[in-house]
Amino acid sequence: MFILRSLGLVLGLAALAGCTTNNPQAPANIKGTVTYNGTPVPAGTVVFHTADQGTYSTRLTTNGSFEVRDVPKGKMAVTIETESVNPAKKKEQAYGGDKGAKQYAERLAAEGQAAANKTPPEQYMKIPSKYAEKGTTPLNIDVAAGAQVQNFTLTDD
Repeated sequence: MFILRSLGLVLGLAALAGCTTNNPQAPANIKGTVTYNGTPVPAGTVVFHTADQGTYSTRLTTNGSFEVRDVPKGKMAVTIETESVNPAKKKEQAYGGDKGAKQYAERLAAEGQAAANKTPPEQYMKIPSKYAEKGTTPLNIDVAAGAQVQNFTLTDD
């Protein structure tokens, strides 16, 4: 009986030794902020473009910060776009037309204005279009393994 318990303990420890929380294909976590002419960009998307392992994207928060996890090591182009939150842009109709939007508006009206304040609308800040396309962005980084901070300062230049 002692031998079976000892064998079970040894096998259990061996299994745990092989477990790891790190993804060897995507060992980096990046966080930082995006500013435009010294002001935090309050909404939009940051996308990290690898040469051959796809893209990794994250949303900007209202203070211009972002965080993306499990990014592979290597050189990447970085794009930042804010047009997805531009209120002047016509939104594509979702499946089912405007029925869902109408029902949502009716629900908000029924619940009162307090419900509308639960999720503030994303604030739009126009940035130069060169930052939004992989072929024109001047933003490039070399991602290393581990946690790192990468801030992006956007300008009109």
